[in-house]
Amino acid sequence: MKKLLPLLALTLLASCGENGNSESTKQGNILENLTYSIDTLVVNPGEEIIDLSGGLRLSSLSEDSKKLFLFGQKDHKIAVIDLDGLKLNEFLPFEVEGPNGIGQYVGTMQKLEGEKFLFSSFQTSGIYDRNGLKIKDLKLKPADFEGIEIEDESPMINNLTMAADGNLLFSLPGNFMEGSRDLAVLDPANGSGKILDIPAMDKASEFRILLQSDKMMSIYIEEVRLQEIEEQLYISTSVTSDIYRYDYQRDTLQLFTFPHQLVPTAKTGTIKNKVSSEDEWRSEMEKASSQIGFEKLLWDDSSQRFFRFGRKVLPKENEESPSKAEVYLFAYDADLQLIGEKFLEDVDKIPSSPFFKDGKLYSYVNVEDELGFAVFTFDF
Repeated sequence: MKKLLPLLALTLLASCGENGNSESTKQGNILENLTYSIDTLVVNPGEEIIDLSGGLRLSSLSEDSKKLFLFGQKDHKIAVIDLDGLKLNEFLPFEVEGPNGIGQYVGTMQKLEGEKFLFSSFQTSGIYDRNGLKIKDLKLKPADFEGIEIEDESPMINNLTMAADGNLLFSLPGNFMEGSRDLAVLDPANGSGKILDIPAMDKASEFRILLQSDKMMSIYIEEVRLQEIEEQLYISTSVTSDIYRYDYQRDTLQLFTFPHQLVPTAKTGTIKNKVSSEDEWRSEMEKASSQIGFEKLLWDDSSQRFFRFGRKVLPKENEESPSKAEVYLFAYDADLQLIGEKFLEDVDKIPSSPFFKDGKLYSYVNVEDELGFAVFTFDF
């Protein structure tokens, strides 16, 4: 077991409000004396090969967290993983082209109720059954929805997410090169929708970096994320600790802010948004990545708490050196009140594609080209 040195107790305040009003609740730091142990588990694929070229980027959990559905970008199959038995159950193949095609480069895959799947790509978006049949075509151009008036005419597929009840879709339309985002709430059945302003997420646009020269073009963009958790939508970004919660059943949008004591609440300073050389690119990237960055929310159904990692990337000794970071863990109650924060001094890398199952944190690891998990057991 690895033991982390205790910090002094903290009094943490979390504030939230739809119109700038705030409420505060004093909490002890539940992570003050955190200890944990790690086990490594490996999935048995039988005679098959699971495509791990994209890690768990295109994966989704079943409602009971007993199965992991992992889409392989190379073979266009979903590997159905039994997380209790640690074995591959089956593959679900999908077509790339044709009336049931999902497109060559899938941007979104979401497991829906009843082993249906939402796929989205530049070519098409739709809902498919487990046999690969497209059962609903989703046309997501702004002109297809009454109430959506935006300048960009591209399909609204960025971070496309479906509500648990299957009635609404959410996305972050706009030009990703510019970085600013709004929230689109879409009702495909009625052909209607609306745009909600989420100004706290606009800070992400301040840290985009475009490298454009005669030889190459690259862009660095800070993440803005949509997560459907417990029938509510959460919007967050890596640039700030702020989180929006959209209760789509009541149509209310709430902003949560957190007075962290161990880390700044957001990145600061000025970044050159356009550069023309690789040296400038690396310099500006370091300015952004060496500051605090916030990861996605993690919901633990067992404790009814949220968790989230934070990281500050450390400068490399040389180009061949592996990337390392200062890693932090934050804890929140079910109403997003901050109840704990901790510097994980023995950890130098953010867990990959983490999720909670049975009160334990699972993190993807590649074990000699086999699907594995580092499983963290926390003791508070």
